[in-house]
Amino acid sequence: MRRYLARSFQIDTIVTSHDPERIYFSENTRIGEMLVVCRRAPEDQRSPTRVINLAVNPATPTDAIGLYFSIQTGELQERGHGTVQSWPASRIEAGDWGAVQFLSPYLCESFIELCSGSKFPITKLGDIAEIGPAGQAVRETFNRSKMPDSRGMTALWYHDATIRKTLNANTDSHVVPKRTAKGDPDKLWEKRGRLLLPTHLSLPTIRMLALRLDLPALGSLWVPCNPKIDGVEVEVLEKALCVYINSSIGALAVLGNRTNKTLRYPTLAIHDMRSIPVPDFNTMPMAAVNDMAEAFDASVNSPFGLLREMDVCESRLALDIAVTNALGIDPEDMALVRKAVSSEPCITEARYTTQA
Repeated sequence: MRRYLARSFQIDTIVTSHDPERIYFSENTRIGEMLVVCRRAPEDQRSPTRVINLAVNPATPTDAIGLYFSIQTGELQERGHGTVQSWPASRIEAGDWGAVQFLSPYLCESFIELCSGSKFPITKLGDIAEIGPAGQAVRETFNRSKMPDSRGMTALWYHDATIRKTLNANTDSHVVPKRTAKGDPDKLWEKRGRLLLPTHLSLPTIRMLALRLDLPALGSLWVPCNPKIDGVEVEVLEKALCVYINSSIGALAVLGNRTNKTLRYPTLAIHDMRSIPVPDFNTMPMAAVNDMAEAFDASVNSPFGLLREMDVCESRLALDIAVTNALGIDPEDMALVRKAVSSEPCITEARYTTQA
């Protein structure tokens, strides 16, 4: 739909709400909305699109008039009503409307830089790992059981932020094949893994963006990720990836291309996971990969704070230091990303305020 609109029209302006108190424009909806202003224009005369992300969504006609004048006079950001970005026509035409993902323009541009490989050499997670099966396939094929069967199959079923506080985890369910299973239980079980990624994210309440299990398992609200690179031990690679994904730059990588029905409760489909930008471990010195894996071992039992607490979370800071050193990231860049992510309204569940 985005590509169709961009082919057919000049996308003049996109407006979204990042106001947790008024996330929607319509009165009776639970699906995220965008206001898109289009006009006819020849393809060779397309100009950049203005993207407006509202920090405060007007509740009355009077508020809306004030917002209008803030936009017209170019004072939207100065008055604290929202942020404005100019998004190139080439990105819009390609269907990349990533400027709506964050209230902070800095995070939107940082994600573009990350994906370009200018921060450090990157690849896509799907290029170095087999991801799946999806939770729906597991739920259609297996029942949860209070007792194990002869094969002892297990799964990580739930994503409870009050429990999932560390890099490592134990499974929470036994599973047994359904009598009328739609899938092949044996084929699905062969795809079990130790590194798992979440499919549903409640951004105000989650802590972990990846977990590593003591033993391979399937997932319901989690998906196995089985990385493989020649010359790198699987255990080392799993630990290094778990550290990276749970770091501040990893949070940017995961959230920058998420699928949203609402900003606070995004989903990570299999194709979203495959497109996550991760370090190109093939080009990294083995010592740097080992350092990231050792950071996992050093922090494996340390509790992590909520994402909105990441700027003051010692455990997250320890990962950030390890990733910064291993990937050669500017420490100031990492610190800015950490502060900006932790301040996003979809994560704080509060209207944006400047941090003291």
